[in-house]
Amino acid sequence: MKRKKLTHGITFFVTAEMYQAVRKDVDECQISISELMRGLIGDYLNGTHFYSRSNVGEGEIVEGSEEVNLNGQS
Repeated sequence: MKRKKLTHGITFFVTAEMYQAVRKDVDECQISISELMRGLIGDYLNGTHFYSRSNVGEGEIVEGSEEVNLNGQS
């Protein structure tokens, strides 16, 4: 039996203007809002987003691990 990869949901709220702008962009790119958010979160966690933790010095991600090390804690 195949294990589910996406098992934890995240809910947050945005303004109507933000939603319309995101909706327009994802429609043009032919992707879902969830796919966009997963990509942005992945960039953040991997340190490739301009506002990533590694760019502000608060933590690190060890490739191949699901654990996040913040301030030297396991």
